[in-house]
Amino acid sequence: MKKEYTLVLDVGTSSLKAALFDQSFTVVTQKKVEYAYEAEGLNVQIDPEKIWQALLYVLKELKNDDYLENVSLIVPCVFSPALIAMDKEGNPLFPAIIHWDRRSAKQARKAVRLVGKENFLKITGNIPYPGGISLTSILWLQENRADIFRKTFMFGHMNTFLLKRLTNNWTIDPTNASITGLYHTTTRRGWCKEIAQEFEIPVQKLPPVISSLEVAGKITQEASKVTGISSGVPVLMGSNDTSAAAVGAGLLENGRVLNISGSSEIITICLDKPMPDERYYLRTHPFPDLWLMYDIVIGGFAFEWFRTQFCREMSPEEFHNAYLKKVLEDEGRCRARFIPYLAGDRTSLKQKKASFSQLTLDTTREECLQALVKGITGRMQKTLSMMAKRTKLYSTMVLTGGASSALVEYKRKVFADFQIELRENCSLWGCAEMAKKIRGTLLK
Repeated sequence: MKKEYTLVLDVGTSSLKAALFDQSFTVVTQKKVEYAYEAEGLNVQIDPEKIWQALLYVLKELKNDDYLENVSLIVPCVFSPALIAMDKEGNPLFPAIIHWDRRSAKQARKAVRLVGKENFLKITGNIPYPGGISLTSILWLQENRADIFRKTFMFGHMNTFLLKRLTNNWTIDPTNASITGLYHTTTRRGWCKEIAQEFEIPVQKLPPVISSLEVAGKITQEASKVTGISSGVPVLMGSNDTSAAAVGAGLLENGRVLNISGSSEIITICLDKPMPDERYYLRTHPFPDLWLMYDIVIGGFAFEWFRTQFCREMSPEEFHNAYLKKVLEDEGRCRARFIPYLAGDRTSLKQKKASFSQLTLDTTREECLQALVKGITGRMQKTLSMMAKRTKLYSTMVLTGGASSALVEYKRKVFADFQIELRENCSLWGCAEMAKKIRGTLLK
């Protein structure tokens, strides 16, 4: 009997992970390659070709291991937003403007002024925050790189770019469309022509919205030659990585809670009806008739910043496994305070910055590190408290990501109202769950 594998691709902000699942959906092998985005001032972007090369690298590894020829289904999930302006062939005309970018604050304020907060929330489910909602990045290109805007055949996210390369089809899924500021997130009715017209964005420059559980296309002969995947292999539309993680964590009922602890700290909660609010983001769920709210604050990036600035004598392993553990176990009084906006605030039109306060001559770096952790988890506590007043939350919180054991134990104390359940690779498993949903249909 011929072996058949499902290839899952998790395209993150700093790395691409690939996993092969066999027909019983057991992981056969995993591959990973890291890359870096570019940050200069308020500009945070990444070259889409860097992501493509990372994909080719992991596919080559799988081919060398004699797995690739037996792949019969591909399911991707991608970080977002990653606004990419592309030509007719799908080639990027400008670096992907990613979620931490804040260059478009002026355009965000203009958008709110013209459309209004209430209209944005009612239609798109979100306020057009700079960088966090792709509309503002499109408007920035329109005003500052008019040549790029004119040449653009299609605006999309990272999955639009990758699936165009693999299948030659233009596509985007609802979870990604939800954070463009141009989509009917609350009703799932497709692109909002009125908002697009308000800002002179031709709707034909927006890709068709395909359900996360539909096949977006099949590997073309040209893509097969480049990637080594057999032509004709179907590619599921897939979703945003946070949304896939929600599926993998079992967020399939109202009130289920997930904490993704990686470069960012994300709280996401499953909803059975849309509850838009300017204090968080709202997107559709990969499965029908569900939505996801999520709030995001800097996480692992803040710890690495602290280590490189204040603990340079320590290796990352020593800092996270020994030093952080010792600092968080210290029950001594922490007088320092930290505002956690090293990368700005994803849910604010203002250009917020981080700051320490309540410092004195005897303040130690240990107190500053305690303050940093409390500042980050404090934001998460406020979000959970707010949502608990709106809907009934489950008593279990799933935790996934690369959080150190010290941080996990600290969270068990901070989020004492929840029983924390650890699950690894939720994004990969979420993609696998989507594959399970449709594999039977494909085999008919």
